[in-house]
Amino acid sequence: MRKVLPGLFVILGLLLSACGGNSYKEVVTLEQKGVKVTILSSDGKIKSGNNKIEVRVNPPKPLKEFYFYMPPMPGMDEMRDAASLKEIEPGVYRGQLKVSMDGPWQIRVVLEDTMLTKDVFVPLSKTALAGGGPASSAHAGHIMVKPEKLQLLGVVTEPVNKRDLIKTFSAVGYINYDLSKIYDITVRADAWVTDTYRRFVGEYVKKGTPLMRVLSPDIQIALDELRLAEKKGDPELIKKAKEKLEYLKVKEVVRAPASGVILEQKVYEGGYIKEGQTAYRIADISSVWVIAEIPFKQARYIKKGTLALITPEDNPENMIEGEVDYIFPEADHMAKTVKVRIKAKNRGIALKPNALVDVLFEVPIGEVLAVPETAVVDTGKRTLVFVEMEPGMYMPVNVKLGRKAEGFYEVMHGLKEGQKVVVKGTFLLDSEAQIRGIYGQQGGGGHHHH
Repeated sequence: MRKVLPGLFVILGLLLSACGGNSYKEVVTLEQKGVKVTILSSDGKIKSGNNKIEVRVNPPKPLKEFYFYMPPMPGMDEMRDAASLKEIEPGVYRGQLKVSMDGPWQIRVVLEDTMLTKDVFVPLSKTALAGGGPASSAHAGHIMVKPEKLQLLGVVTEPVNKRDLIKTFSAVGYINYDLSKIYDITVRADAWVTDTYRRFVGEYVKKGTPLMRVLSPDIQIALDELRLAEKKGDPELIKKAKEKLEYLKVKEVVRAPASGVILEQKVYEGGYIKEGQTAYRIADISSVWVIAEIPFKQARYIKKGTLALITPEDNPENMIEGEVDYIFPEADHMAKTVKVRIKAKNRGIALKPNALVDVLFEVPIGEVLAVPETAVVDTGKRTLVFVEMEPGMYMPVNVKLGRKAEGFYEVMHGLKEGQKVVVKGTFLLDSEAQIRGIYGQQGGGGHHHH
């Protein structure tokens, strides 16, 4: 019997050594679609640095990948810390996991036919999942972060200040003629057209360019009457003859009243033009209208006088300023847009009628209390920011936001000037708040980062 007992102890020792004993302690469990994955570690924790872990898949399935994932954040690329595991029996894997840093991670377990995920916070343990943890703690709606962890988590705060904001947004438009600068060329007496100087539709003419030469019988009669009155020396007849000539205002050569494009030409050499008939129509394009379509959401910001920067698609380097001078009363319910008209000086004739343009609107918001968009967390049920109560203590505070401009949100309610809010590291605090159940305590829900 004495010889048998030592032998049994040796055998038991070898068996315990072979299977590693029962030294691994459960840390976290993932379950999905009838598959349960249990993660254990040698000390019952997963922390930053090296960890000895065991992964159990039930029912047993091949484990393709096992890693901790952290999505990209401002100033930091995504991180993927993969475990080096070896299968020791069906469905049981052991090896090393090196976690880069403390903070919120997502465990990802990739099997043949599915992937299981779970959001956690490192350092991780069953106690931490139950609501406690060494890295930070939550009480009375606050998140406490130890000073040595602040730099590691990348938490940065800024005071809430007033800012002079300008809201900008873009729209698509097209160039149109300024209809207030369309000239109809007519005559006040019937006349024969003796020359059109080879003018044509679409031609750009400068002010004073000859358009046609005419010969009017009525003018000849009026001139003869004036000469006869002057010969008689009758002041009354002379006055009436001059008034008639002034009314007719038919000159031998009719010239362009302004620089512009010939839109219409209704006369030809040898033709006859009647009193009041339009011979030419000319559009002055030294200034043009831009018709832009504004989405409903932005239309409320547009007013008469709103500044706009116009960029032609065919000449993007030649940007021209203009301002809104009319807002059309009708909306397009299909496109969900409102049309506005912008008046712009056509410097260098860069804006060609009917051409498409990009329009950038600049709407002054004025001096308002504002927070960076990186400070804002949308839980789905409310919008909040993390306010620093004291170094290392942060509280999620409900805010009502207004307009967004230049990377900032206007604060309508919830904050006072000078309060410090978290502008970097909100993702980490948000994840921590979810894990600790702070949003549940305060009535929050899922989240979205701005």
